[in-house]
Amino acid sequence: MTDYDDMKRGTARDWFWARLVLFGGFAIAIAVAGFFLWQRHEAKLAAQKAQAEALTRALQDNTMTQQQARADENKKMGMMICAMELLSAKNMGVIPPYGQLADNQPRVTAKKNRVSCLAATEVNKYEIQADLICRTLTDSRCMKLHSVKTEDGTTLYEDKN
Repeated sequence: MTDYDDMKRGTARDWFWARLVLFGGFAIAIAVAGFFLWQRHEAKLAAQKAQAEALTRALQDNTMTQQQARADENKKMGMMICAMELLSAKNMGVIPPYGQLADNQPRVTAKKNRVSCLAATEVNKYEIQADLICRTLTDSRCMKLHSVKTEDGTTLYEDKN
């Protein structure tokens, strides 16, 4: 073997390793870049999922807040209806002036637009029924006293109309 053949084999071997290192380096660089792109993609998906969950939670909280506000408003209106019924019964002299509401919330009766509230004194309990004539519940003319009954069923007042 001549020196030329040794150099040719050595050069071929060097080129082999140079190509291996070059292509291997490119392959590793591509793999690392792919890894970081995948991590970024997963982080982006996680952020979108967290944002969607936060938005869903906010919407649910808002809905709950609106429902709670509506329920509070309904309670206030119920208290006002019962207070107006009691006041009407007191003004007519059916219930003594020291009578108070036993329950702040009206009860629905079988007749449409008629509500019933409970009042009490130390001596007796009363069921006051009134008809709601119009939708403006803050106006005392929108409520017409229908009947006042005692706990034992005695009718103290009943509107004949």
